[in-house]
Amino acid sequence: MNDVREDFITLYSKYEKQFIDYFKGLVSIPSVKGNRTYQAPFGIGPKRALEYMLKLADELGFRVGQISDRVGWLEYGPNTDEYFAVLGHLDVVDVVDDWNYPPFDLSISKQRFFGRGVLDNKGPFISTVFALYLIKEQNVPLKKRIRIIFGTDEESGSNDIPFYLDKEIPPYAGFTPDCKFPIVYGERGLLDLTINCAITDDSLEQIEKISGVFDKSFIPDEASITIDGIATDFKGEKSPSNAPDMAKNVLPMLVNKASSLNGQSGETFKWINDKFSNQTDGKNLGLNFEDAKSGKLQLSFYKIEKKNNLLSISFSMRYPVSITFEQILKQLETELLSNMTVEINRNMPSVVKSTDQNFIKSFSKIYENDTGLNGKPVTTTGATYARSMPNIVAFGPSFPGQKGIAHKGDEWLNVKDWQMMMEIYYDCLKNELC
Repeated sequence: MNDVREDFITLYSKYEKQFIDYFKGLVSIPSVKGNRTYQAPFGIGPKRALEYMLKLADELGFRVGQISDRVGWLEYGPNTDEYFAVLGHLDVVDVVDDWNYPPFDLSISKQRFFGRGVLDNKGPFISTVFALYLIKEQNVPLKKRIRIIFGTDEESGSNDIPFYLDKEIPPYAGFTPDCKFPIVYGERGLLDLTINCAITDDSLEQIEKISGVFDKSFIPDEASITIDGIATDFKGEKSPSNAPDMAKNVLPMLVNKASSLNGQSGETFKWINDKFSNQTDGKNLGLNFEDAKSGKLQLSFYKIEKKNNLLSISFSMRYPVSITFEQILKQLETELLSNMTVEINRNMPSVVKSTDQNFIKSFSKIYENDTGLNGKPVTTTGATYARSMPNIVAFGPSFPGQKGIAHKGDEWLNVKDWQMMMEIYYDCLKNELC
């Protein structure tokens, strides 16, 4: 990849300390979703981050506004009816005890930023604000209005965006810096399911406890099962749920251990072991769908739970853009045992945007010129705000080869990558707006 251009480094260096201080202030806010309270529908943390960004934007000289204590925005340029948008999020996933750096402090070590949200999504989002600020400080006249929108509930279902769209018209075009480079024109479908297994012969009583930190956002790296008074702990390696191939998932280890149980419980665990262990493409369930545009189906086994006489397993699938969730459910039903039922937790169909749009063509070319890398638009297994806001595509921040960084301990972002993405966004916004 090319180095950051000298002319941009010269411009950026005038404001570097100020930018990093602002970045540090944003990372210091633990904007994890919490209980709804007065004027904080997603909890105190996300609301504090929203207020921080509104204050910062005002200090930087932008027009600002907010909607329903859920979404904020800053804007610059002529007051035209149409506007171009950048859409990012201030909320972050929670932390567990897998950090070597303080998660809510911006640490800089070995030419990297560390902290919760430095990659997903505070660092990339605030880089777009600074890119626009550099344009503003040069008094570059804009022909179009730009609005940078910051939401506070992306990690928990994007329940903030409908409130924005209820009050504001959508942008004519825009991007979210919350995925990967180059431009992402298609996001694969996401289907999250729970299989409930009814155990009627009391054999589940052999299991006293199943424990671990289980969440749909990551593949678990710790779990424990207690059988007949003996606890067995399992250790693995965590990864984000959209990169299960990079994890050492502890759940197949636990399932293999429980396959020795007697009765219906043992038979059920043997089925789970056969269908879910040591594979992440769904092939053992007959779900190994694939297409040329977006690749293979991806399966993430993230939770197992015992409730009375019910054993439940939860997993998500990112499936190719040419496949429907009805096809997946139909195939899955052919594999189930008679004691099993399926519950749909989340269903997000594939989203595909046209690559013929002028801004996609120009941004792809700018990306190629700035980085020296291939700028051909791609698809992703991720789920971003591009699904919730019309006319938005994902664009950045992770560069090719970077995967499995977010949603786990010691989340990081290379300092040079932060500068490069700021350069790319600076060049793209100037091209689109001037």
